[in-house]
Amino acid sequence: MLVRSVCAAVDRTLTHALLAAPVGVAALSRFESRERERSRTWEALTQSDPGAVARAAASVASMSMGEVLDVCLAAAGDAGPWNPGATDYLARSYPDAEHRRPIAVAIADRFGQQLQAPIDLRAQQWWWSSGGDEVTGRPRPRSEFEHVYSNGEFTWAGEWTVSDPPSEVHQGLLPGWDFGNAAVRWSVEVDPAARVYRIDRPEDWVALVERFPKVASREHSGWELPGVNSRREPDRVGLESLSGGRARRSHIQGHLLPDWRAVAAHFDGVHLSWAGFLTTEGYISDLPGGEVTMLRYWSSERTHWLNDVFGERTPLPTPHLSGRRFAYDHGG
Repeated sequence: MLVRSVCAAVDRTLTHALLAAPVGVAALSRFESRERERSRTWEALTQSDPGAVARAAASVASMSMGEVLDVCLAAAGDAGPWNPGATDYLARSYPDAEHRRPIAVAIADRFGQQLQAPIDLRAQQWWWSSGGDEVTGRPRPRSEFEHVYSNGEFTWAGEWTVSDPPSEVHQGLLPGWDFGNAAVRWSVEVDPAARVYRIDRPEDWVALVERFPKVASREHSGWELPGVNSRREPDRVGLESLSGGRARRSHIQGHLLPDWRAVAAHFDGVHLSWAGFLTTEGYISDLPGGEVTMLRYWSSERTHWLNDVFGERTPLPTPHLSGRRFAYDHGG
């Protein structure tokens, strides 16, 4: 009875988080749009359709974890910083998010435990672009932790691994990692005593930032704070209001991100679970002091390694390619 109660509570928190997060609301929109396209009701509808939502929720029950994640990765592209239509897409998706709650509930009920599973240190894979420099030896995190884009984005100053992703998502992962369709991968040994910080929700990222704070001192021309390219493009669609400030801010008091060097003194790695990716990527969180923080560009479940905890690597077959091209398309 206690186990069932705990699972129910987890499912409710995941459902709520999906309804608030940019990637989450984009994923719910895409699940519904798949059903609308199948029933050829897409062009006639300008808002969420209860029938399509019900069919989408029911379809989740017959899908594998890999199939669900494949849809979610495509949705992350719809809402991502490299998509020029992301602002419009999210502005259309947020108002209907609550109507799509049954889809969020279905995902949380069926896959909640898997989406927020702790890292399996025995299942870590090291991927790299086969078009890049020759990779030799084993993963070795570097120490240039200050080399961060400046806005909380994923830093290439450390090595990373992914937890044996389902074959259905291989194709969708490659563009998110800037690998195109050319990648190689290895199974890599990780010290079973490795200290890993876990992120399943925006609150976990906030706790990391509060414990190891660093003021973001630089900007870049991508998806910066305070807003989505706000210095070049005003919030013409009202995304800040529609998202409750979770997908965009026009003004901020300050922006904090983790001090990776300080984090490395206490943890060997930081693991973003699939639940963490769906609920935390691109989500603007308020901090107690009035500042904000945002995790960005992690692109999937993966672990950012700060210290050398690696053993030998073993070659794996090349990633599975489905033949479809990754592209942004906007349903819903």
